[in-house]
This record gives sequence, structure tokens and C-alpha cells, in this order.
Amino acid sequence: MHLGNAACDEALFRSVVARIAEDEQCYWIGMGDYCDFINVRDPRFEPGSLADWIKLADLGDVARVQRDRFLDAVKPIAARCLALVEGNHEQVIKRHYERDIYHEIVSGVKELGDLPADRPLAVGIYGWLLLHFWRTKKRQGAGSVIKFNLHHGFVGGKLAGAKALNMQRWLWTHECDVALFGHSHNTGAQVETIEYIKRGGKVDYRRAVGAYTGTFLGLAEYVERKGYFPAPTGHIEIVLSPGVHEANDRVKVVSG
Repeated sequence: MHLGNAACDEALFRSVVARIAEDEQCYWIGMGDYCDFINVRDPRFEPGSLADWIKLADLGDVARVQRDRFLDAVKPIAARCLALVEGNHEQVIKRHYERDIYHEIVSGVKELGDLPADRPLAVGIYGWLLLHFWRTKKRQGAGSVIKFNLHHGFVGGKLAGAKALNMQRWLWTHECDVALFGHSHNTGAQVETIEYIKRGGKVDYRRAVGAYTGTFLGLAEYVERKGYFPAPTGHIEIVLSPGVHEANDRVKVVSG
């Protein structure tokens, strides 16, 4: 999101929140870098990069002001949060300024969503999310599990090649149905097939979907300074169909 940066498309972000809020079967995962969290003592600080709603009086605690605005924005959908990944912007402010803003956000989302305090929303920079589905509310029968592998992201570069190759390697080495990466600000999905053999000796295949989850940050000052190519702002949306017989049709990326 990078909320608090002047280049953040906050209107688009809030429209996505509204889309989730109006659909009771829609849930969300936060992929990190929820706000810029760059205070005045940070070498990366640029006054011109601040959103216009950040005032002079806010500079004493920029992180707090940005955190509060983010939590206010996601309040309508807090109860439908599945996981919150820690981004490098949250890590940097914790490492250098002893402010665990990430867990402040996790606690804030739980409070706003009236979620149990022990709900494991905090994934950290990397983790797994298992979604269990049953056909009845009594949770009887075999059910179905869809495995998400979540990473804030570690891939850079201006071109798509390095990102596609890293995602391909990741899907080949992590037994998941969906792998999600953030950080690199691009969107896009790719599908890989893994061959395996069943106990009875029959060769079969499973499909894994990988996706870069996008950003709401446009042409920020540092993006232009480093000569990065412009990337479209936006998000990805995934449709899960856990009840279908064909496992390869259970997960589809439909936008982004």
C-alpha cells in the first residue's frame, strides 16, 4: 500500500476495501509495506514524498499517523482478514527505531474486527496459510484444504524475467496451491505443473499458481530516481473453488 506516500493511490485502495466489504464471501491478505513508515530521522526521508494529509504537527510521529489512517481505512473489512505479512518497511523501522509497527497493525486489525487475541494473523515476512473447507457447518467429512505460501518478496530488477524465474523455482520447491509475493510492485500470475507418483504407482500432476500481488504506489520520487519502469497500480483477486472435483480448477487468479 505505502499509505502516506504522496504517490499512493489511496482512492483506488479504498475502492478495493469497498469491493471486499460488499461481498461477504470475499476475504483479504495483507502483503506488507502497509504504509511508508519513513520518519524525519530516516536517511530515506523526503518531505516532497509525504501525502498532503500529513501535517507539520504529525512529523513527530509519522508512523503513528500513517498507522491510524491505514487502520481506519480497513476497519470495514478487518473481520475478514486472513493473514498479515510483514514488509521491509515495517522491518526497517523496528530494526533502527525500535518501533514494532507491524504488531501494532496486527493488534489493531484484530481489535477492529473483533477477532480473538490469539488469532494467528501475524505471518511475519514469510509463512503459510491453510484454508480448511467443509460442506457443512458441523465440519464433518473429509473436507478440503487449500495451501497458501506467503512471502513479502525478495525479487528485484526492472524486467519480468528475474521475477518469473524466481517464482518458477519457488513453485517447484514449495508444495502449495498458491504462492504470493509482494515487494516488487508488479502484478501477474503464472502456473506451474508438478509431476508426482501416487502410492498405487499411477503418475499424476498437480498445479500450483504463483502471483505477484501488486501495489497502490504510483511513480514515487525514489522510483523515478532509480529509473524503475512505471508499473500499473492495483491488486490481484483469487477465486477459490474448493468443492470442485478437478483439483487443477480449485484456484484461479481472475484479476491483476
